[in-house]
Amino acid sequence: MSFPVFRHTISKLREVLVEDSDKISFLIKYDPIIAYLIFQEVNKPCSKTEITNFSQMVNYIGTKKIEQIIIERDLFLEVEDLHIWVYGILSAEICSLIAERFSHIHRDEAFFAGLLPCLGLLFMMNDFPKYRNIIHFLVKLPLEDRVFLEESVFGTNHIDTLKRNIICPPFKEVVNILNRMFPKDGQKEIKTSVPQRGSTLQSFYDMALLSDLASYGAQALMFPSVVDNRELFLELAKRYFRVKESDSLEILQNAMDRFISIAQEFNILEEIQLSTEKVYQLRKFRFETKNPVFANMLKNLFEENAKDRNIFIYGERAIGKRLLAAALYTADDNPRRENPFVMIFCDIEEETLEEEFFGIKEGYFGKKGKKGVLKHAEGGTLVIKEFDAMPGDFQDKFQKAIQNGKFYRVGDITPVEFPNIKFILVGKEDIRIKVAKGEFSGNLLKLLNPVFFRILPLRERREDVFYIAEEIVKKYNLNIEDKLAQPEIIEKLKTDPFPNNLRDLKRFLFLLYIQKILKP
Repeated sequence: MSFPVFRHTISKLREVLVEDSDKISFLIKYDPIIAYLIFQEVNKPCSKTEITNFSQMVNYIGTKKIEQIIIERDLFLEVEDLHIWVYGILSAEICSLIAERFSHIHRDEAFFAGLLPCLGLLFMMNDFPKYRNIIHFLVKLPLEDRVFLEESVFGTNHIDTLKRNIICPPFKEVVNILNRMFPKDGQKEIKTSVPQRGSTLQSFYDMALLSDLASYGAQALMFPSVVDNRELFLELAKRYFRVKESDSLEILQNAMDRFISIAQEFNILEEIQLSTEKVYQLRKFRFETKNPVFANMLKNLFEENAKDRNIFIYGERAIGKRLLAAALYTADDNPRRENPFVMIFCDIEEETLEEEFFGIKEGYFGKKGKKGVLKHAEGGTLVIKEFDAMPGDFQDKFQKAIQNGKFYRVGDITPVEFPNIKFILVGKEDIRIKVAKGEFSGNLLKLLNPVFFRILPLRERREDVFYIAEEIVKKYNLNIEDKLAQPEIIEKLKTDPFPNNLRDLKRFLFLLYIQKILKP
């Protein structure tokens, strides 16, 4: 089977083989299919060899074999397919940069992990020629949405194609984990695949997380005004690998710098359309409604926000809790809008949560010192996501820190003054119910004294379904306004319960768009 390669990379690689073969070990990874073919050649299923360092792979099979692999390519991707290459290389560079923080994942392993979603797209294109017509759209979407849409249209998905084609360790195991993380129904299941810390599966699991995270980062750089993937990248970098926001932004900038350098090396930079927008400024967010009751609720909430009140936001999944938190922060009358905006997740182990909140003393058990989010958010806003999942023992520690006006970094005996912070708490359920059942600390909630706000699901504010649908169509440039006027589509928008709220509505509209493109 002949997989498609990029013409500009093959031209450069052929040139290098003739003029400067020593350079091949550095450049060989920049065509996803060539990198894949060399990896498969070295790490054959029947072989005991397991090499993931590109320099070592080149030395192992020699330049003659590499030349043969390159010369045998006869299916080429042209300039109009460059967005696939940009997506793949940006993802790979982001993975490599994040992996520099680890000791258990080599940068070349991370680079290849970053190429996996791109390889999945290329494998799908090979199996379904029409797939090429929708790749420009699919690269804008999270992996779980992509899987759902591919399954709906083709009966398989790009991660399934990875499983069929990548049959050598260690990436065979990484792909198996990705398959469990992204099942065919498009429901992302990160927690079901978590291995025991320190086990041999840990590096495979982390590489799977890197693939997912880097995809958001690449999308943030490629499509800053189309999707909110920048915020998702920052959010998941904290959640997956505890990378603070400033470091994540630096990773994005460094990845773009590396990409530009590589594009110049391959003489393709002038052909690539890169966004000139300012990606790294937190723009003003809006949270709007056409439902008069809900509009009045929002008006009251923003008035309380302007008074610098703590806020607890709750509601079903995919309903816009993250967006509302960002809209409250960027509101013109928010007294803290020019100060830090920091986010932390509570559904992690208590030991890690304590370190993340309070910080760590330099050298404690050999650990690097850190401030903790309380100090990072000083004077600003701290968003505590999954607040209702905060471990019970930590609730007591957090309560004491607020009451005493001081806390201790892990391993330290010198107290730190509790900073001036506004809290936006986010959860799935009304926390007051958990307090009434004795499942959450009433004393902690009383100390925080938040304004409570439930975001209504779409089925309870039908007026917003059409409004949000129109906004999604504009935002993603779907060009399906004619379909939205069809009676059966109008009826669907009027009556569908959309149990997963915005996710279901988006996917319905995305599917309409893809069907329109693929229609003969």
